[in-house]
Parts: sequence; structure tokens; C-alpha cells
Amino acid sequence: MTSNRLQAFNLVMRPALLGALCLVTAACGAYAFPGDRPSPTPTSSMGTVSGTVLSVPCAPVEQPGTTCAGRPVPKMELSYTCDQTTAQRVLSTTTDSNGHYSIQLPAGRCTVKFNTYMRYISGPLTLQVKAGDNLVANYVFDNGIRVPAPQQ
Repeated sequence: MTSNRLQAFNLVMRPALLGALCLVTAACGAYAFPGDRPSPTPTSSMGTVSGTVLSVPCAPVEQPGTTCAGRPVPKMELSYTCDQTTAQRVLSTTTDSNGHYSIQLPAGRCTVKFNTYMRYISGPLTLQVKAGDNLVANYVFDNGIRVPAPQQ
């Protein structure tokens, strides 16, 4: 390229390229991956639901005279579908290493679903959340641990 053509190219294309780069950068910053959605910011129209998820039995054979209230279930996903006036909203949380969880939910009726292979035993599947509530919802699951059947 000649010197004059290079100067003309720089005058026209450089601002266009910088503008395109700014648009791409702004667009990338606004995107969030599906699993990276932030929790909703607590407001006066939200309530807190927390609890513990346990699984039973604790061992294939439990000794006489001992009882096991259950083992904590770490990393279980709980998905709440909440009915709102205009649409349904799905919010999720995951239990920590001790089986505990906590989530902010909008006021209204919410139902929970679990991402697990275990069989549900107990705990509320539907919650009526009110603004400012602090509800406790504990869940128990059957993990399927059993003594093998005797071979015949």
C-alpha cells in the first residue's frame, strides 16, 4: 500500500474496528451461562426457605440399639417453580457438604423438584411463601442401601 492509501485506511477503518470491538465487548459482558444465573436480590416481596436434606439408611446393616437420623446429602439440586401473577419462575439451589441449603423465593406458591436418583420419603413439596418469611423445609430420601439377598 502506498502511504496515502494507508493513511486513508487508518482514518476510515480504525474507528470502525474500535466501534465493533466495543460492541462485541459490551455484548459478551451481558451474557450469562445458564448455570451462572445469580440468585435474585432479596426484596421485601421475598421469603427465605432453608433446611437440610438427609438420606437413609446410614448403612446396609444397622446395629441393634443404634439409630441413624440420616446422612447429609451434599450437592443435591433443588429447583423451585414459583407461580407469580404474570408467569412461572424457576429458581435453584444446591446443598452444601452438610446437606444444608438456603434460597430466596418470591412470595407465592412454590413447588420443589429434586435432581436425584434417590426416592423421596418426606418433606413439603409445595410451600406458601410470604414476604419476609423464614421457612424451614427439611427433606428425607431413601438412598437404596440394602443388605444383599441370600443366594440360593
